[in-house]
Amino acid sequence: MKSIFFLSTILSIVGLHNSIAQNPLSQSTQVEINMGWVTPFLQSGSELTRAENIRSSGQSYFAGSEGNRRDVGSYPALSGISFGIGFYKPVRWAKGLMLGAVVRNSQTGSQPEEGGYEEGYFFNFLTAGAAAKYYPFESNNLFLLADLGLGAVFTKNRFENESNEQEFFHQFGIGSGSSIGMGYAFTPFNNKEKSLELKVIYQQLSTRVEVNGIGDDQWQFGALHIGTSYNF
Repeated sequence: MKSIFFLSTILSIVGLHNSIAQNPLSQSTQVEINMGWVTPFLQSGSELTRAENIRSSGQSYFAGSEGNRRDVGSYPALSGISFGIGFYKPVRWAKGLMLGAVVRNSQTGSQPEEGGYEEGYFFNFLTAGAAAKYYPFESNNLFLLADLGLGAVFTKNRFENESNEQEFFHQFGIGSGSSIGMGYAFTPFNNKEKSLELKVIYQQLSTRVEVNGIGDDQWQFGALHIGTSYNF
């Protein structure tokens, strides 16, 4: 997986820089609270792509007895917010390297321009796992990130049936998730162990979802995060 390759690269860089790289931020335990903007990229899965095609055609998720769907207008791209918490502890034998754990929760959705509140699609996902953080330079606060662990997805289609009653179709799946990223830490506080970070992260998830009429549906999707965090 991408995150494993990335973590291996980090460890290789550690070996090359071990004699010189010791950024001060990597020497004390860090706790982070983060939030940002996120947009998912839906890649594969029978129901996942079927629902995406319905939205792309500007139609309602609900189909009548003859297969007809109501036109609801175009959907904007899925986007939303992400927030999470994590911690990292320094690895004494590898200068600049920290290991820990992170939990990241993302809430995204989209509503069509004409469907109003009656129509909507919500795509939420969660990852939790072991994490690595590496500062390759002694006097530059650039850092690299990677994590690997459990992943879960929660979706909801909101629509009106032929009796003009609102209905919801929920789906849930669990599997694995990983991420890679990079960022930069700023230290505007008197206590230089505290920092504000700006970072870009790419996530990749694979989840198993049980879907009515399909059964075991394997979903693959990615997500781009741009955000900030407070570390103390």
